[in-house]
Amino acid sequence: MVATAARAIHPRGVPVRKLGSARLPRVAEDLPRILYVEDVDENFDVVQLRLGRAYSLARAATDREACAALKQPDGFYAVLMDIELAGSRLNGIQLTRLIRGKLPAAERPDYAAAVPVSQVPVLIVSAYGTTYRTAELLAAGADDVLAKPVDFTRLSLALTAFHLKRLGARKAT
Repeated sequence: MVATAARAIHPRGVPVRKLGSARLPRVAEDLPRILYVEDVDENFDVVQLRLGRAYSLARAATDREACAALKQPDGFYAVLMDIELAGSRLNGIQLTRLIRGKLPAAERPDYAAAVPVSQVPVLIVSAYGTTYRTAELLAAGADDVLAKPVDFTRLSLALTAFHLKRLGARKAT
């Protein structure tokens, strides 16, 4: 059965789209893209289940995959960054420094050479939050630090804060 769309007005006067008996899924191309640098399948799957309706998630399981994704011209809305990445030369802290242009050239592997410097929001999402000081992670260029297991209310609030910050920056220009 195909859902039919009809216009309605919310009590506050905002147009609302009502659907018939079936809900139409949002098209992934219309969703903001988030890169999740995560080496554990289950961790990615949980975040994908929780954020998949509002965001299009891309995954990089290694530093090499993260560098390839970050070189894409269309960019990302935000990056969720694990710290410990099995099988990678760079960890999440070093990748965050790379994104911010703070990683010395001598520490960059060849495949990281053309990663552009970016101000995309980076959220460190790690089970090692107590091993690293928050100040150290923020100094590396992270915008926020979240512990695992992920508190999705806090993650959603952080992503909303980034969106509002962008809107404020656009209005200022």
